[in-house]
Amino acid sequence: MKKKEFIKLVDKYADGNSTPKETELVESFFDEQQVENDITNIIEHRQTAIFDTIQKQLPKEKQTSSFSSSIYLKVAAVAAVVVICFLSFQFISQPTTISHIAAKGEKKEVILHDGSVVTLNANSSISYSSDFTTNRNVKLKGQAFFKVKRDTLYPFTVNTDQIGVEVLGTSFDVNTNSYSVPTVSVVSGVVKVSDNQNSANNVIIRKNEQVVFNDNKLVSTKTDDDIDVAWTKNTIHLQNSTLRETRNILENWYNIKIDFEDKELEELTISGKYKNEKIENIIKSIALLKGLEIDTLTTKHILIRKNKN
Repeated sequence: MKKKEFIKLVDKYADGNSTPKETELVESFFDEQQVENDITNIIEHRQTAIFDTIQKQLPKEKQTSSFSSSIYLKVAAVAAVVVICFLSFQFISQPTTISHIAAKGEKKEVILHDGSVVTLNANSSISYSSDFTTNRNVKLKGQAFFKVKRDTLYPFTVNTDQIGVEVLGTSFDVNTNSYSVPTVSVVSGVVKVSDNQNSANNVIIRKNEQVVFNDNKLVSTKTDDDIDVAWTKNTIHLQNSTLRETRNILENWYNIKIDFEDKELEELTISGKYKNEKIENIIKSIALLKGLEIDTLTTKHILIRKNKN
């Protein structure tokens, strides 16, 4: 029943013009609200206050009519309280936004209300509505791996600033870090990736396939999910990655700052795999492989420069 219809029904009830069925409906609603301990005191307080206010505004009447007036006033007060409760519950029931953040240097696992599991990479976040079980829409910033609970009635969607992903039940990685092009990699199942600016521009990909969104184009390729989701196993997998890309990954993972003395160094490429490795060891390995020098300015600030020897 809509709010306006309910208020009209309460007015009829207060005037004594409601049908037996309508009377039962209003009184049942009020009885249900009385059961809620959290609002019982509020109801009693407001009913008394409303009754007292109305009574003060009426002229003194003969004793013979006081009984009927009292009944009317109580009914009016109850009706007013019912409206207040109805409107309050309408307000309280409005969905709110829930957010989860993984800061630099940490990863976080989030179990959603429908049983789906999201693993957030460092410096990433998700947000979604509190009515998630029927509104399975997640807003993502950064990178996350999703294991989606299948539900054919309510598709699961992931929205980012540039692309959207829609699934029923599958596992996939979405990477929208600021230092890389938006990428979706599927580990299992099927997903649909769309351009937010042009929904007609979409691609469907399956296991071991990846979509890269670059220059407003969605390009699908074969991929290796062991590499794409290696980060979920605390493994950094570099594959012909530039030192600039590597720097960005390390800054997020270890919450440090890395500078290059010469911009040319940023374009050098490197390959390697580091599982649960300390940042000091990774930096030493990079320096050794590329013939570079490392200056530790502070525990959180590293400078990479050319070897002067």
